[in-house]
Amino acid sequence: MNTPRGFNPIGQSAPGLPRHDAPLPGHVSGPSQPIGGADPSWPASAGGLNPAYNGPALPGGIWIGRCIFFRGMYLLAPLQAALYPIAGAAGLLGAGVLYLLARATGGGYDTTHSWAWTGCFLGVVALMRTDTRIADENPAYRSARSWLRLALAFVGMFYFSISDHHNSAGSSLLVAAVFTVIIYFLLRSKWLGFIWHALQYQSWMRSSIEPPPLKQ
Repeated sequence: MNTPRGFNPIGQSAPGLPRHDAPLPGHVSGPSQPIGGADPSWPASAGGLNPAYNGPALPGGIWIGRCIFFRGMYLLAPLQAALYPIAGAAGLLGAGVLYLLARATGGGYDTTHSWAWTGCFLGVVALMRTDTRIADENPAYRSARSWLRLALAFVGMFYFSISDHHNSAGSSLLVAAVFTVIIYFLLRSKWLGFIWHALQYQSWMRSSIEPPPLKQ
C-alpha cells in the first residue's frame, strides 16, 4: 500500500486531540477589563480619582492615606504654613491664639509651644482647601506663591545656617542657594506633585487633583 509522505495514522485518526486555538474551559469571551477595576468610561479630564478604584481591592486604604496625610501635616505644620500663604496666615493666627491661651493658664515652655504648634496645624487645615482652590482658579496667585516659597526656603536656610551652625555669611549664602535649587526641582516634580495632590484630594484639602483649564 502506498502511504503518502507526511501521513500520520495516529494523529489523523486519534479523536479528541487538544486544539490550541480553542477557548479555555469556562472562559466567556467579552470586552477586556482593566486591572484594578477601573471604569474605562471615566474621563481623564473630569479631575479627581477614578471612583472605581475605591472598591474592595484595598479595604480602608483611603482612611490609611488620610491618617498618614494629617499626621504628616501636624509634624510639618510650620512648613505647610510657609508653603500655603493663605492657610499659613490662618496657621499663624491659630498659633498666636493658643500660645497666649497657654500662657494665660500658666503653661510652661513646652506647653505653650505645643499649643502654638497645634494652633498652627488647625489654622492651616482650616484654610488649605481655600488656598488650593484659589491657586487652581488664579494663575497669578499660583505663580506668586511659587516665588514666595523659594524666597522663604532661601531665607529660612540662610538663617538656620547662621544661627544654628554658626557658618559665615558667604558659606550660608551658598548653602541657602543650593537648598533653594533643590526645593525648586522638588516643587516642579510631576510625580511628587501628583501624589501630594491625590492625598490632598482624598483628605478634603483639594477640590480636584488637576487644576481646571484656564478660561480663554
